[in-house]
Amino acid sequence: MRIEYDAGTALSIMRANPVRGWMSGKADRMAKDRLTTGGFLEVDHHPKFQIDPSWPIFTMGSCFAREVENVLMMRGLSLVTKGHGVPAEHFETWNATTGRGGGAAGGELSRGALNKYSVRSMTHELRRVLLDETYPNDGLIELAADQWFDPHASGLRLLDRETAFANRQRLTAATATIRQARICFFTLGLTETWLDSETGLAMNAHPGPAWLARMPERFRFVDYGYDATLADMLEIMTMIRAHCHPEMRFIVTVSPVPLGATFKDTDVIVANSGSKSVLRAVAEELYRRFDFVDYFPSYEIVLNSPRPLAFEEDQLHVARDMVAAVMSTFERSYFREAAQTKAA
Repeated sequence: MRIEYDAGTALSIMRANPVRGWMSGKADRMAKDRLTTGGFLEVDHHPKFQIDPSWPIFTMGSCFAREVENVLMMRGLSLVTKGHGVPAEHFETWNATTGRGGGAAGGELSRGALNKYSVRSMTHELRRVLLDETYPNDGLIELAADQWFDPHASGLRLLDRETAFANRQRLTAATATIRQARICFFTLGLTETWLDSETGLAMNAHPGPAWLARMPERFRFVDYGYDATLADMLEIMTMIRAHCHPEMRFIVTVSPVPLGATFKDTDVIVANSGSKSVLRAVAEELYRRFDFVDYFPSYEIVLNSPRPLAFEEDQLHVARDMVAAVMSTFERSYFREAAQTKAA
């Protein structure tokens, strides 16, 4: 959807915008100055709508969505997936010595299994919950004798049937909390996706290179482009507004967490840029089309902050202080009216 107006309107908008210039305007507001402070980038964000602090919030997307959730809970906001997750002992990262797995302590539930990396896998998970879409064995795959893989989970190890299916019920219940929400926060992760050719299910993650090599006919790699990704997001929003709150509002961002590895014949840095560009273009189109969709620039804030500050040593995960800075901008933007009322 294109944006168009006459020259007079364009000039008025430009003159009223204090952050319009890369090298023009007030010294502390020019892009070149804000980008070279040595600290976290500050971005002016003018949201389409404000969030009532009492509104329940549902988040979905890549691991950055979990970081967002942590801050929302710290601020005392209503996160509908709070208390949901999978036992720490069921994650691949479970360490009996430290007693931790999936970022949680033994005996606790971790929301890490809720990560959704591709838009197509998000679509299938929501169809499962909101449209009662079913799959053979609930979509789970028996890779070896009583060793089950959940392609819609994230980070879980192979488990026996009873345990794997119990976890699937936990994850489905977590997604079903979307029916209680008033705001959906989506972080779009990547476009590279794996399919289970037997069920047609878009998997959230593949079972590992060894299993791909053993079962080459079952698993297929797809890198979805702009048209398919936009169609998926339109389906998701239509589905949610039809089966959840009819006036659901959406905040969409692109996850700054890069692609861990690519299955395409290109440098992973180039592949990551292409994937994020598609997702950013889709988010922009949704922002332009609908008054109930807003774009929040966490992607730009992180990527344009000094990398040593923005990322952990692995250059993959966003540093906690960076997340806190991003969410401070989020709070100032979407809870401004509530803060002003409280101050008054």
